[in-house]
Amino acid sequence: MRIAGLLALAAGLALIAFLVFHSGLAPIASTLSMLGFWGLAIVALAHLPIIGLLGISWWFVGRTVGLANWDRFVWARAVRDAAAEALPFSQLGGYVIGARALTLDGADGASSAASTLLDLILEFSAKLPYLLLGLLCLQWIKPSSPTLLAIGFTVIVIVSFAILGSAMRSRAEGLLRRSFDRFVTRWPRLQASRERAVAAFRMVRHSGPLRASFLLHLCCWFLGAAEAWLIFRLMHLSVPLRSAFVIDSLVGAIRAFAFLVPGAIGVQEGGYVLLCGLFGLPAEVALAFSFIRRARDILIAVPILLSWKYREAAALLAERKPRTLEN
Repeated sequence: MRIAGLLALAAGLALIAFLVFHSGLAPIASTLSMLGFWGLAIVALAHLPIIGLLGISWWFVGRTVGLANWDRFVWARAVRDAAAEALPFSQLGGYVIGARALTLDGADGASSAASTLLDLILEFSAKLPYLLLGLLCLQWIKPSSPTLLAIGFTVIVIVSFAILGSAMRSRAEGLLRRSFDRFVTRWPRLQASRERAVAAFRMVRHSGPLRASFLLHLCCWFLGAAEAWLIFRLMHLSVPLRSAFVIDSLVGAIRAFAFLVPGAIGVQEGGYVLLCGLFGLPAEVALAFSFIRRARDILIAVPILLSWKYREAAALLAERKPRTLEN
């Protein structure tokens, strides 16, 4: 982990410690106990379909990597999220590990990286209208000038992003070829990966898979709001669905902008304290809610990461076996 990542992690942990000290450990523990183990199990099970749909949305734009089975992408997506949430890496590290997991099923590295990048662009694109709807809902519930400014800024970003995407769409393949040509002059080994990466990006010309992936990502964001409402209900809190939608959409945006912070440590907790406070929920409830989501991520991540390490070990043994026979 780089120094910037360590500093961000330390700052996030310090913020969590301050929030816990300020709110009190006993109230947080009391709120957490209202959920219980079986409540946490329900939350984890409710999140699994979202992971599956996210993997399928990746499959829509990644079928050019040579893998036709959607379940491979679902597993690789689960590995990506598990690494980003449970390991001391930034989200960028999770993306790299997710692409690596896809190669364990036969995809080449260049195509896996290209499909990962496309999937990330579409996921971020779907987050923008979700954020806009969350801001509009917040303005409807609690009218304020700062919310109007945020809505205007988000609209400008969405329009700019749409214009940029339209302009770059027809030129993506040419830009990628020229970029690879520059790298190949310095690292000739990349020549074999050039055409495979370009073939993966050629999907940009076809709007059908892109549209399907975008809509599926957008659906997953809304399911995340429903999941937030479910967690509040399991905590015996009558939080309206629209409030849960606002909280989930805005915290998701905060996490997106703090993608370099490992696991969004501190950023997520501070975001929940701020936004839950807008709806009259005390800090101990917001912190308990955040800790429940982290416990859910770890509960899901442990078996996923163990399966990934097993696959990595099996691949390493398979590579060493021919060498041993040759010697």
